[in-house]
Amino acid sequence: MCASPSTSSPAACRGRGRRGSRPLLRALVLLAATGFTAAQEDRPHVDIRISGQGFEKMPIAVPPFPTVARGQRWSDIASRIHEVIWQDLEFSGYFDLIDRNLHRLVPAFSERDVRPREWRSIGAQAVFLGKVAGRGSDLQVEGRLYDTEADSPGGRGGRLIFGKRYQGDDGLAHRIGHKLASDVVKNLTGVDGIFLTKITYAAQLGSQRKEIFVMDYDGNRPVQITNNGSLNLLPTWSPDGTQLAYVTYVTGRPEIHLIDAEGKRSRVFAREGDLNSAPEWSPDGRSMVYSVSRSGNTEIVTIDFKSGRITRLTDHPAIDTAPVFSPTGRELAFTSDRSGSPQIYLMDADGANIRRLTREGSYNDSAAWSPRPRNLLAFASRLEGHFEIMLLDLATGATRRLTRRMGNNENPRFSPDGLHIVFSSNRTGTYQIYTMDLDGGNVRRLTRRGGCETPDWSGG
Repeated sequence: MCASPSTSSPAACRGRGRRGSRPLLRALVLLAATGFTAAQEDRPHVDIRISGQGFEKMPIAVPPFPTVARGQRWSDIASRIHEVIWQDLEFSGYFDLIDRNLHRLVPAFSERDVRPREWRSIGAQAVFLGKVAGRGSDLQVEGRLYDTEADSPGGRGGRLIFGKRYQGDDGLAHRIGHKLASDVVKNLTGVDGIFLTKITYAAQLGSQRKEIFVMDYDGNRPVQITNNGSLNLLPTWSPDGTQLAYVTYVTGRPEIHLIDAEGKRSRVFAREGDLNSAPEWSPDGRSMVYSVSRSGNTEIVTIDFKSGRITRLTDHPAIDTAPVFSPTGRELAFTSDRSGSPQIYLMDADGANIRRLTREGSYNDSAAWSPRPRNLLAFASRLEGHFEIMLLDLATGATRRLTRRMGNNENPRFSPDGLHIVFSSNRTGTYQIYTMDLDGGNVRRLTRRGGCETPDWSGG
């Protein structure tokens, strides 16, 4: 939870930026090729109903993708893309995927005759059909989403909701699958899919070495971003997803450095005082807050990028650290031990109106603010000798426990759609990165190497 090698002081804890975006897919979208008409403005008349944190999931069928290219290689690529889409939609929480064994009950179908009545008969309100073609290293993937409960004008098939074709190098197969799954989510819910987002984290590579990594949201394709042989900790995404801020001991004392998302260019950002830690970008990307320690007193400061002006936000003999912006940028949650033990506090973005939020638990830390709904705060709390992930409703003051007696669970951060949480846990003996749904269910392990901590989730 901390930026110091000993992890014994709350001075090292930090907040992270919540929003951001990544460049999406180096692939060409053809919307009108070969009769491939897009109808993205349409929505099926059966909507996904959202009530509080509960969903009435939409039943959707995603049958296997045929390939028009010869060879086992292309069949394998088609299967891989299909599986990526299936897992993405399953993870999203919006859909109830029709059992694969029921697909065989639908007679031969195509984009010319979708067989909407047959899909309805096995419970599907929507169906997503795909097709893969390729030559050499060039890959082409088509996808069409249909509403099975509305016939097309010609009366031969379900109403087309959208159709797209992606093409590019066959090495992009995984990302094309993510992009098509995101298209499905966007067109059926109006919410951006999160499947092209990234998760950054710090990984242990030796007794005195940690480096920053970036991976896909599902744990695939991890890439090492730093390589300086030192302790590099607490990475946090910029709002536009082009940069990471992180804490490094490369000079022997903790400094905040910035590095581009590809790991190609880095620079020193903050090195004043005895300790610089807990960087957090403002939602608009115009400023950053972080903690600075001078003569043993750790306070929270903010810096305006344009002017370079640094403003002190806290002024207390206690340790104040781990700031995290609200989605509006008007408030900050942070950790302070001014009450005698680390607790979560709230203040206005200018440092005024400080008030205490948490009162249960002997050590509460590492707050994260949900992008939506904006009244939810996740944090780590020490209960019964272990750290657990808690969810606080700021509107009602009610707190819910999301993890229970599975080692230490720390450093929660929200997905950009607010429906999932990434966190670190040592439930298997070493710290790894996990995700879970907002209710604490559907826990998935993303990393396998030893010592992976302090994750942060990029924006959509």
